[in-house]
Amino acid sequence: MPLIAEIMIAVCLVIGTFFTVVTGIGLLRLPDIFCRMHAAGKAGTLGVVMVIIGAIIFFAMDHPNVAFRGLLAIFFQFLTTPAATHLLARASYVREYPVSERTQVDEMRSHMPSRPDLPFGEE
Repeated sequence: MPLIAEIMIAVCLVIGTFFTVVTGIGLLRLPDIFCRMHAAGKAGTLGVVMVIIGAIIFFAMDHPNVAFRGLLAIFFQFLTTPAATHLLARASYVREYPVSERTQVDEMRSHMPSRPDLPFGEE
């Protein structure tokens, strides 16, 4: 395997690992479910995609169909993660999951027809 390919693989795997670790730290340290979903949705997706790119580069030279499968995995990662985090955030909001005390603005209040009259912070 050429040296440049090994360097690219190593860089992709290190970046992917970094973002995956950042996701784990965000899930542990962030104050509420909405912030945690943001960390999992953004950094987690980027971490997984970088690891898949590293695997594509490593395996594509010997097995050309791996590149197609890897690109499909990346496509479905970008397709499903935003939809899943959006649905989880909406369900958490409707179920009135507690937010952080640092949260000051509730922009969803005007978009949720079931609770438009309730001031933010009151139950």
